[in-house]
Amino acid sequence: MSSESGSGDGRVPQPSEEGVRARRPLPARIRRWVLLTGNRRLVAAGLVGVVPLVVIPLSPYSAVEVTGLFTRSNTARLFDTLLSGVILLVSIVVSVASLVVSQELSPVGQQRDRIERATEFRRETEELLDASMAPAQIGDFLRAVAGAVLSAAQDLQSAVEDNPGHPGLDEATDGDPTGEVARLVELADAEAERATRGLDGSEPGSIGVLLATLEYDYAAQLHALRGFRARREEELPAAAEDAVDGMVEALQRFAAAREFVKSLYFEREFARLSRDLLVVSIPVIVGISYVILAVDVADITGRTLGVSNLLVFMTVGYAAALAPFMTLTSYVLRAATVALRTLSAGPFVLDADGSAGHANEE
Repeated sequence: MSSESGSGDGRVPQPSEEGVRARRPLPARIRRWVLLTGNRRLVAAGLVGVVPLVVIPLSPYSAVEVTGLFTRSNTARLFDTLLSGVILLVSIVVSVASLVVSQELSPVGQQRDRIERATEFRRETEELLDASMAPAQIGDFLRAVAGAVLSAAQDLQSAVEDNPGHPGLDEATDGDPTGEVARLVELADAEAERATRGLDGSEPGSIGVLLATLEYDYAAQLHALRGFRARREEELPAAAEDAVDGMVEALQRFAAAREFVKSLYFEREFARLSRDLLVVSIPVIVGISYVILAVDVADITGRTLGVSNLLVFMTVGYAAALAPFMTLTSYVLRAATVALRTLSAGPFVLDADGSAGHANEE
């Protein structure tokens, strides 16, 4: 399952995550950084910086004299609208944050039940992995479960090869079971390679761990297993039946752990959004209020490097006033992209070809 497998076992070595990133064209890498991997504060700062970088160079080509629009009344009206919007945005986010926090406040009995269910889940997974203790780090845990899926698939392949004449493996009525199981093993191996490659290249707790889990297509494997069992009319030999059951259980545990990781990610992202939005909004509110009350655009004259100082001041001030909205945008972009990259919904698949596929929305 390691991406460092040599050619001696007949398999083509899988490229490293760094190699995959290096082969992406520059626009794709920028797009991925903005939507997924980039620090949200840096993304928000970049969005704010784009405003003056675009507006100022294009202003001389406008059919309307832009600086003529910056009268005292127009400026006050513009920034007053922005001030109201920022205050409303902060109020909404703080209110929603209060609702989220209130859901975490529960009696000690409910908290104990949650801990016991989590402990029971780990204990059952340890039995599946035949290990005395499951890994504590979520990345190592998911890597181990993906390995268990592949191991069960290989056990199924061995059981089929050892029972060629079994009624449930009749080639005359149900096609070639060996080839069908080989495809199951190939699919499990490819998905395990993909998950391992992503998890190995990610820091614990980073967005990369979540992306690696989202890209693991467990739903397609479940669908293929159900089809295999249905076509064989459940007349499989005991060893093959046990292997199928083990593979299904491992896939279901991976799915449960993945959904848990995704829920933790959204909870943490929302907490970070609330914090960053408050930090950004307070100085923005103070700055906008100062511009409305104390700045007279008539006093801003002259040019610097051929550009009107009034145009620069108004554009930079406008971009700074948009900082809270850009902060919200940076977080929503990543959350929406993660949601779009969710490959499946339980045992169902999303694509018409019968596999959940790997989302291209980055």
